[in-house]
Amino acid sequence: MEKILTMILSLIFLTGCWDQRQYKDINLVLAKAIDIGENDNLVETVTVQSVQRGGDGGMQESSQLISSPGTNVLAARDEINYKISREFDPSKVQVMLFGDQLAKKGIALILDEFYRNPRNNLQCKLAIVEGKASEALGLKETLEPRINKYIDDLLESAIKSTHATDMNMQMVARDALSPGVDFAIPYLTVLSESQLIKYKGLALFHGDSYTGVNLTPDQAQLILLLSGKRGDHASITTKINENEKIRLLNYISINVMKSNQKLKIENEGTKIKVKLKLNLTARVLEYPKNSLFNYKKIEKVNRKLSNNITKDAEEVIKVVQDANSDVFGIGSRIRAYYPEIWEQINWDKEFSHIEIVPEVKVHLVETGIIK
Repeated sequence: MEKILTMILSLIFLTGCWDQRQYKDINLVLAKAIDIGENDNLVETVTVQSVQRGGDGGMQESSQLISSPGTNVLAARDEINYKISREFDPSKVQVMLFGDQLAKKGIALILDEFYRNPRNNLQCKLAIVEGKASEALGLKETLEPRINKYIDDLLESAIKSTHATDMNMQMVARDALSPGVDFAIPYLTVLSESQLIKYKGLALFHGDSYTGVNLTPDQAQLILLLSGKRGDHASITTKINENEKIRLLNYISINVMKSNQKLKIENEGTKIKVKLKLNLTARVLEYPKNSLFNYKKIEKVNRKLSNNITKDAEEVIKVVQDANSDVFGIGSRIRAYYPEIWEQINWDKEFSHIEIVPEVKVHLVETGIIK
């Protein structure tokens, strides 16, 4: 009798979800692209996933690509809702793409609705697409059955190899609204002939606006390491010999096992100098010349690697300064630790002119099993 009473009392607390939404009642959107259209209207493109009961009693999934213009995001969404049979549900969006021309005008206002709706997925990945973002969702042949899965995996691979930031919608909101820090998000291009999407590097932002300047994948990797960020792995290939008859013997590839970054701000009044030190512990992945069999030769390669990567660092720092994109967050540090200096300078104009001195040290700890 006690067991029966316990079961009955337990049923009181086993209530259902008051806000549940079943897939059969909605059209699920997993990927979204936003471009600029005529008269500065927005054009929203979505991949709509719907689940229907099949003839054998199982469930069948279908996908549809739909575009509509609108004066803002919600207006475009309404236009899409007029074309589909069930409610448009964007709560599971995994990737959000922006056309490059739209991104140059700023993305914060476009994202306003997504931050206001508690159902939206603020962990979704963001990317800029060269030309029209809708073209990326319109690919017919990919290695994945869903275009959102293909793009999401492409971006995740770049993040793991330290070629892309892991910026999501929530992080972008934080940085876009914070003075003294800028951000960068992946830059993609559509290869129409092969029906593929290619990762081309990082798109640099100032505030919430795309600067029109991109870093190559190699530059992106170096800027991430200089920022103290490293994915699951990071491999670097550089030229350390000049006179070898076989071109292959001039190059070495290393894998960064550990990285340690230190950023120091020095100032004389309002004159700012930044020292950026990066120590890399690495192992050799490929070196056909294969002469690393004693300490002196290893140290010689260490020096060449350190000098080469330091020069590359100087070049990539010049790129971000010319773009006026403070991806290091130097301004936010000055604002926090030197408020009296922050009040005297205009960081929007100052960042491009400050002195940033990088110093990279490479230490090879594994040379491979070949001697």
